[in-house]
Amino acid sequence: MSTPRTKRTVCTPEPVPSAAIEADAKRFEATPGVLTVYVVRSAWVDAVRPLTVSVDGDSQIGTLPRSLIRLRLAPGAHQLAFEWNERVHGFDVRGEAGELRIVELAGSSVPLDRPYHWSDADPAGAKLRARTTRLIADAQWTTSAPR
Repeated sequence: MSTPRTKRTVCTPEPVPSAAIEADAKRFEATPGVLTVYVVRSAWVDAVRPLTVSVDGDSQIGTLPRSLIRLRLAPGAHQLAFEWNERVHGFDVRGEAGELRIVELAGSSVPLDRPYHWSDADPAGAKLRARTTRLIADAQWTTSAPR
């Protein structure tokens, strides 16, 4: 006897932005006066496993497979980080006011694939992959001083 397969889902702890905000974010336009950073998580074999991204060591946003985060930060240098397998994986991002950066939280927990890691090697490809994701956070931290 066969049983119907169920799809495993994971929810974000916070409400997701509206469809209008998501459409705005997916235009990938820089915001004047701030550094705009996109975090794309869209690996093809990514497991249903939340990962929390921190910004400059304190602000945290949970990510899910096939998700997108838009961050608007004070110009300067910032560190993005996530913890995986009891190890912190950091990534330094730097930019001026009005600039845009795209980084990917790539990899997976599948044993035959590369473990989770940061990548900024393919911004054009990351934009394409981001179009199939869901915007789960649209955050602005522009009052903190850059490092």
